[in-house]
Amino acid sequence: MRFARLVQGLLLVSLAALLVAPLHASADEEGHGKKGPARGEGGEPPWVRIRRETQDKAGGLPQAILDQQRLEKVAVPSVEEAAGLALAAARKRARDVIDTAWHTGRVLRVPKEHASIQAAIDAARARDVVLVSAGTYYELLVMKDGVKLVSDTALDGDELVVVEGAVLKLPRRALRTIIDGSKSKPSSHGLIDFRPGTSRHTIVDGFTLQKLPHQNHHKPGHAHGVNVRGASPVIMNCLLQDNGSTGIGNHVVYRDQGKPIAGRDFRHANVQHPAEAVIFGNIVRRNVGRGIGCNHLSAPLILGNEVFDNDDAMLGEGTGPGIGMKHGAAPHVLGNLVHDNPGGGIVCKQGAPQGAHAIDRPTQPVFEHNVAWKNGKQRPCIGAAASGSRRNPVRIVGNWVFDSGAVGIGVRKGGWYVIEGNLVARSARPGISVIGSTVLQLDANRLAHAKNAGFAILECARVLEMKGNVADEVDGPRFLLRDAY
Repeated sequence: MRFARLVQGLLLVSLAALLVAPLHASADEEGHGKKGPARGEGGEPPWVRIRRETQDKAGGLPQAILDQQRLEKVAVPSVEEAAGLALAAARKRARDVIDTAWHTGRVLRVPKEHASIQAAIDAARARDVVLVSAGTYYELLVMKDGVKLVSDTALDGDELVVVEGAVLKLPRRALRTIIDGSKSKPSSHGLIDFRPGTSRHTIVDGFTLQKLPHQNHHKPGHAHGVNVRGASPVIMNCLLQDNGSTGIGNHVVYRDQGKPIAGRDFRHANVQHPAEAVIFGNIVRRNVGRGIGCNHLSAPLILGNEVFDNDDAMLGEGTGPGIGMKHGAAPHVLGNLVHDNPGGGIVCKQGAPQGAHAIDRPTQPVFEHNVAWKNGKQRPCIGAAASGSRRNPVRIVGNWVFDSGAVGIGVRKGGWYVIEGNLVARSARPGISVIGSTVLQLDANRLAHAKNAGFAILECARVLEMKGNVADEVDGPRFLLRDAY
């Protein structure tokens, strides 16, 4: 239904395109000695120029704005090339926020000195390291502030190895040191929890975290594979897989956390412990929920993770995206690889009102230098609904999107956005769509091989600045404007 007006608008464009269809030999025929079409300035055949100009006119974008866009071919990199650039950006940011030299205390060894990981954590003090030997540990852990939990690097443990189905590599030690929840029962405890107020000097580094029992993450009292509630730790170099809930979940802790939800105060002033974790270099796959979820004013740094094959359709409420956020969350999502999640790639929304006092800030993430591809047909590879504000818009900047089964990048249902410097290739619908929302800047985006239209601006959408955009090899008008301004 959302694209009904788009389809109606394209009828005129399709008719016009037929009227100016090529009657000359193709470019391939030129290479076989046949006379090719005459070419105008810039090497563009006249029939191509005529068709483009006809479609541009039918698209409805005012000529003065159309003149500010660019007409050129788009060089589309491979997914692997884009992934290399994204992961390099994530590593650079991680170096600035992860202190690898702070832990100068004792080393507590498991199982050599302590029979269980939790016993070692309980005995540790701030600046201590809990060093875990290879093996499978059937425990649910609670971390202390200032303690580093790390897998043993012996026997080439830091060598990076391939993980099946993934682009990102992990240290060998992460795959041979396993925390397994299969012997536990569903509860509010994840495989790893953190005491409220935990700082970034608390580090979990290099584990497989798997098989938390199935539970409905839509209902209160659920757990995640890793519960980041009112805490700001570092979680790095881990494989989170086959958990019966969201892989990593982020929430603040409120002063009235123990009250029933209906009577709670969800406003920012009532936050007791923020949630500003650093989530870096993990592979998050095959979880029944989001790969990474951010709710209730949490603001983690999500850097250089690979998130794929996460699906919660079995819960009967539709399937969610690989990385999802709502309820005032403000994560910085940078340099991640997000693919093959059937409910969409990286997506934010407002979230339903809760409590006696609802959240008083919009969901306002930054999506920067991520690579998203093949994330189903239900939602965009990168998308947002009713999020951001004029002062703090959702920023969608410098991302690479490939092979979307829906819109490549899409914003809708109100909110404020900046969409700048993205590349979108081979989307099944328009490359970038703006529906009923305000975009402060729609600049320097490059689209190639989109269906229906390159850019679609529809249903009372507003774009306050639009320049330097390119739409190449589009099945339809480069720019489609309907009931918008």
